[in-house]
This record gives sequence, structure tokens and C-alpha cells, in this order.
Amino acid sequence: MRIKRYVGDNVAEAMGKIKRELGPDAVILHTRKFKEGGFWGFFGKTRIEITAAIEDSIPSSKKEEPIKKAEPPMPAMEAKTQVEFAQIYKVLTELKSDLVKQEEQEKFPKPLNNWLKDLVGKGISQELAETLIQEVRQELPMNKWDESEAVRNVLKERIVHFCRNTQGIVLDKRPVIVALIGPTGVGKTTTIGKLAADYSLFQKKSVALLTADTYRVAAAEQLKIFGDIIGNPVEIVTNPENFSKAMVKHKDKELIFIDTSGRSPHHEIHMSELENFLSWVKPDLTMLVLSATTNLADQLIIFERFKKMSTHLVLTKLDESLHNGSILDVVVKTGLPVAYLTNGQSVPDNIEAATPEKMAGYILGENCNYEWTDKRFAAIGK
Repeated sequence: MRIKRYVGDNVAEAMGKIKRELGPDAVILHTRKFKEGGFWGFFGKTRIEITAAIEDSIPSSKKEEPIKKAEPPMPAMEAKTQVEFAQIYKVLTELKSDLVKQEEQEKFPKPLNNWLKDLVGKGISQELAETLIQEVRQELPMNKWDESEAVRNVLKERIVHFCRNTQGIVLDKRPVIVALIGPTGVGKTTTIGKLAADYSLFQKKSVALLTADTYRVAAAEQLKIFGDIIGNPVEIVTNPENFSKAMVKHKDKELIFIDTSGRSPHHEIHMSELENFLSWVKPDLTMLVLSATTNLADQLIIFERFKKMSTHLVLTKLDESLHNGSILDVVVKTGLPVAYLTNGQSVPDNIEAATPEKMAGYILGENCNYEWTDKRFAAIGK
């Protein structure tokens, strides 16, 4: 058997060389696409390599007689056409496979491709991670791509830019009404306890707590415990009349927090009940609470169901997830300002005002020691 490698600028050229030299009976063994020339893999010319083989002819005196009567041969031209078609099909199939693998492996040069994998591993979507790496590629010269600090600085700068939409509670009237909404288990009641404790104990603001969570008895009891500890009144509101009485009673307060029942985004009746409740409460701010432990696809589904009721985001349970990168996608795709970040169950600790820098730290895994300081977030306004 004779085996030989043929190179051409395209499949047709390489196949032509095989046909002229080995004839139509040649068998294709392997194909690949490669770049020739250029610099560091850039600007090279794409070439096609095909490895083909053909059996050496056997002297007629040594040919064995067929044991069985041969089938009538097909016309020569038809046989030749089928052989050529099969060979071309094999070449194109292998080339397509090679191209797919090459595109996956060579989306970016190796140093940047490693960073791409790292970002995806942190929970950032492939699409957004590629956008970030593309910006690194454009901003940093090639000789800096291997420098971790330089690449990380550019990434952090871009992530900070994406996370620039942050805003907490603004005390510009009396009382400011803040409702927390979201699915079950994301930490709404605990978050209200943390906020109420901080504003009343450390910022010396007058605060009242209302709960509309009548589905879970434990939630109302938990809020009452928080209220007793920090000295804030707690009221249960289940209808417009209850709410009106509570507002008259606490009209002198600077801040009123409202805890709502956890709602499944797939339960139409419960979502309708929440919408009706908010329509007569008319809170100044309605904060959608999302847990970092929820996968990105579900976070976005939750947002879609709650978005027309939401003005801000609160991101919770950052201490329970090792892949906080998904919050970058949430921020970019929802467009809502992020108000607060929570990290742990301790009340009144483990909560802080969201800033672009803090969020970038969580996304890049820089805040994984979870050492919280005693610094509180300051109220804006009065």
C-alpha cells in the first residue's frame, strides 16, 4: 500500500492532486485543517491536508480466482462517481469535526482561553464571559496576556462597570415604605430583620415592621422576635383595612418594612394575590430578593415573573455559593439597581449596601473569606 500526504488551499485542490497521482481508487485516511505562516497563530494562511492511500497492483499471475461467481459489475462511470462522492463526503465530515473542535479550543489565544474557562467556572455565562475576555484582548497588548494581575485588573474594571447600578434606601419622606418580595426560601424575613436592626439600633431611625406572610406562621413569629429584640413594633396585615390602621398608627415612623409571603413564580393565583396586595399597599420601594444559591436559569425565570412589581434587587446567601459569578448575569440582564448583599444568618450583621466594587469582589471570588467588618451602611438623605 502506498500512503501519501497532499496539501492544498482547499478540498478541491487537494483532491485533484490525489486523483491525478493515485487515481480514483485512492482511499482517504485522514484530513485536517491547519494554518501556514503568520505570527503566533495569527494571520496565517489556512491550508487543507489530506492523507490518502492506494493498494499496490498485484501481478495478474498471482491473482486468486474468485471462489464465487462475481456480481455483474456496475457501469464504470457510475462506480467512479460513487467512489469520488464517498471520498469527498468523508473529507468534508472530518473537516467539519476538526473545525468545530478548533473553534472550541481556539476561541481565544491560550492564556485568555484559560481565563475564559475560569470565569465560566465561577458561574458567569459563556456569553458574558466571552464578552469580558474580548474586552481584555482589546485593551491589553499581547505581551500582557500571561500576566495574571494585569488581566484580573481589566476584568475587575469591566465587571465594576457592569455592576455600577446600585442604590439603597433613600429616606426622603416620612414614612418610607419598603416591601420585600420573592420566592420561598430566599431569606426575606431574615433580611428585613437585618435591615430593621441596622436602621433602628445603629442609625437611630424610627422603624415599624409589618408582615403579610400568613402562609407561614413561623415567619410572623420570627419577625415578632426580631421586633421585640430591637424594640420595633410588629403588625400583621392581611387586608386593606388592617394596612390602613397600621399606617395611621405608625405614620410618625421614618421607615416601615413589609414582609410578604414567599411566592412560586409558577403559581398564578399566588402571584395574583401578591400583585393585588402591592396595589393597595403602594410601597415606595419593592425589593426582589434573589438567592445566590439558585441557578442562573431559575433566577432569570423568577425575575421575569416578579419584574413588573420590582424596583430593586437584594442578593442573599452569598456565603452559601461557590459560584457567585451568576449574579453578574442577573445584574446585566435585569437592569434593576442592586440595593443590598447578605452573607450569613447573623442579625444585624451579614448585610451590607451593594457597591460595584463589592459585587465585583464576590463575582471574582475575592470575598470568599467572609470576614465582615463593623462598618454599617449609611442612610441616604435624612
